[in-house]
Amino acid sequence: MKDFFKTPPKHSFKVGDLVTCNCHGGLAIIIELYDKGEEVAMNMAKIWWIIYPHTGIKERDWMHTIDEMKKFSIFQKIRHKTF
Repeated sequence: MKDFFKTPPKHSFKVGDLVTCNCHGGLAIIIELYDKGEEVAMNMAKIWWIIYPHTGIKERDWMHTIDEMKKFSIFQKIRHKTF
């Protein structure tokens, strides 16, 4: 949770990008970025899971840190994590 309040990293993400991450896996689309706030710039993005990363995640809407996300490539394998 405290990672959301860190200085956001420089990135090339935009709303509509397909993303994944090392912490969860799965495939998501960026719905909103919170890194250019007028009062507080946050290391946070709102994503929507297209492919759930694992059975522990029950909601499609998700808040995620920007610094842990990476753009999805059709050449990478989607991996599911077991918890």
